[in-house]
Amino acid sequence: MYEKLKFDYAHSSLEYLIKFYKIKEIYIPYYLCDVIRHSVIKTGCKPLFYHIDDNFMPQKDFEKNSFILYPNYFGICDKNVNEMEKIYPNLIVDNAHSFFSPPQGFACFNSTRKFIRVEYGSHLYIKNNNKEDEKYTKCPKSRLEEFKNLHEYYGEYNNIKIDSESARSPFCYPLLAESENEADEIVKDLEIHGKTIYRYWNNLPKSYNEYKFYKRLIPIPLKIHPAKVLQTDC
Repeated sequence: MYEKLKFDYAHSSLEYLIKFYKIKEIYIPYYLCDVIRHSVIKTGCKPLFYHIDDNFMPQKDFEKNSFILYPNYFGICDKNVNEMEKIYPNLIVDNAHSFFSPPQGFACFNSTRKFIRVEYGSHLYIKNNNKEDEKYTKCPKSRLEEFKNLHEYYGEYNNIKIDSESARSPFCYPLLAESENEADEIVKDLEIHGKTIYRYWNNLPKSYNEYKFYKRLIPIPLKIHPAKVLQTDC
């Protein structure tokens, strides 16, 4: 049961949430888009950073009532969200990589343009027990099939354990190569075949566990769908 608000960008949704609830400090991961970190600082909220492990789970326990921002990385971390939601009542889920996942946590927000051919857009969902359940758009079958096909091809070489059946709204296929050289070779091959590969996000110190994700993780893009897919969204 969530109330839905609309904003231009995902970071605008987060900024509104912080200001409206007067959140003084919030835990955010080191492995995250700079725009989100800058938005937290912009609101006057104090960012408290945490590391993630190889399964994208936080490497520390938080105090129960802490405000925690957790990204559904690459749209494959629904199980992680489920686990954290059971423990932390003030969990905020960043679904920028998981547009079609149903709302979870105290609040969550997404990014329309990463999945659909529109210039901008973000939905912010805030838990409201007075609201009735909404119907949500399901991830297009073709997108899920493309994700599963990539997993069948790359799965045995992937250093990330991916449960392709539980990924409800994949943003891309994240392939973690064995080495930096192998990652570079795979990227070259994909680019020859017309794929544009971006690295997420900025480089981190080598001492951080997350360093491997910047250097060795290859986010293989999936197809962007036309805006008409939004017609069934309430």
